[in-house]
Amino acid sequence: MPESPDRDIADARARFRRGEADAAGKTFERVLASDPCNVAALHGLGLCLHASGRRDRAINTFQQAVALDPSAWTSWQSIADLTPDETERRLAIDQAADILLAASQAGPPSPRIIRTAVRALVCAGRSQQALRLLHEQSCHFDDEAQAHVLLAGTYYSLGQFEAATHHQYLALPQAPAVPPTSGKSCFEPSHAMSALLELYSLLEAGGFRPFLVAGTLLGLVRSGNLIVHDRDIDIGLVRGDNGARDPVDFIRTHPALLLPHSARPGDRYVGLIVDGIAADIFVFDQTPSGMVCGFSDMPGDIQWCHTPFRLRRMRLGGYNFHIPDPTETYLAECYGPDWRVPDDGFASALSSPALHGTSPHAIAYLALVRARTCRLAGNPEKAEALLQKLPQLGAAGARSTTCTIGQTTPAINRQAR
Repeated sequence: MPESPDRDIADARARFRRGEADAAGKTFERVLASDPCNVAALHGLGLCLHASGRRDRAINTFQQAVALDPSAWTSWQSIADLTPDETERRLAIDQAADILLAASQAGPPSPRIIRTAVRALVCAGRSQQALRLLHEQSCHFDDEAQAHVLLAGTYYSLGQFEAATHHQYLALPQAPAVPPTSGKSCFEPSHAMSALLELYSLLEAGGFRPFLVAGTLLGLVRSGNLIVHDRDIDIGLVRGDNGARDPVDFIRTHPALLLPHSARPGDRYVGLIVDGIAADIFVFDQTPSGMVCGFSDMPGDIQWCHTPFRLRRMRLGGYNFHIPDPTETYLAECYGPDWRVPDDGFASALSSPALHGTSPHAIAYLALVRARTCRLAGNPEKAEALLQKLPQLGAAGARSTTCTIGQTTPAINRQAR
């Protein structure tokens, strides 16, 4: 049979997904040798080059792809992933959002295109456009819950926490899913510790002074190990501790780290994936109220305020880390006076005594997000425990959500389905 570029590209993509980046790259190069303008092959080669640690060549390859086809939104997004230049990164994020927005408005769009466009617009800081798109194209969703999840997240990004809570409730499954066949968690403590050490070392090498916070600190102080049922690792930084250098700028320019498209210099929080483990970096601001950190600087968003603390070095879990001092004060403010007693159902973003200036609707939204995840994972007990933590939202919102789903009807009114 004559050689088929499409067949070769499909084979190379399969090899890449299996982790055979070098072999896949050779196939993409063979396609490009006979068809230098093949944008799909250029994009695939760029992915292989990045996987092999050749970041600069990967960026150049993605740039070639968008020069040949300016509508190649996946290549624009890969440029945004890899470029160390913030101006180029912002341009690439906007270009991808524009292309996806146009695609979602041309003909009857698929739910996948709408979902991808909404997320790209939110990452570009264009949440109002994302909201308009959702309202215009909501009829194209086969799964109504998916539309409500997107609406909830978009409203949250705008700081409209009450509307976010309402739509997140509408997305809540009314019956638990069948438990997955494999109950294995992606958060395995020894693997997570390796990721923690890697990120901690990278930040120290970059001139920062990272310190352990939240559940990571709690587990290591309380038992000498990371908490088995945790979801991520938690690291704190004090703003200005590394002169004028911003951690977002550091992450963007570091070859071993990928900065989320939504992140911007000056952010208080950055979520990363390090070696397959979720990692949260919280930037603490020294304010007249105390040491404050949180998800964003939007009024009412989740944030915590702590008594001013110093940092001291301590050996935990067999390694030396910086931690807040006095540690007991910090942990009691995070988790209450009984922080030494394990409580699988405690969530600091929902119940911490240190929550400060946070809207109860923001808390309710987050609880509903986690309850939905638990129901879909076939864990109704954990979902129920989270729903019991929903705050009383009062008559002003006419949407109190403290209830036992399936047993009582909450005052959040369901729209006709």
